[in-house]
Amino acid sequence: MAVNRDLKTLLSEIRKGMALSKCRKCGCMKGALEELQENVADYPAGDSAALRRKVQTWLDQTEDSLYT
Repeated sequence: MAVNRDLKTLLSEIRKGMALSKCRKCGCMKGALEELQENVADYPAGDSAALRRKVQTWLDQTEDSLYT
């Protein structure tokens, strides 16, 4: 299914970005994570809990923004 492939691509890109200090300090990354967190409720119930935990973990790893 295309949605799953697109979601896997998105999560892969976020994972790569979160490995970079500059991305953890970027307001754009935090904004993207917050947007994703808001939209997780629309994801199928079976996978949404794990996805919510993953997004929250990344949000917890963000730092004070240097870039907005």
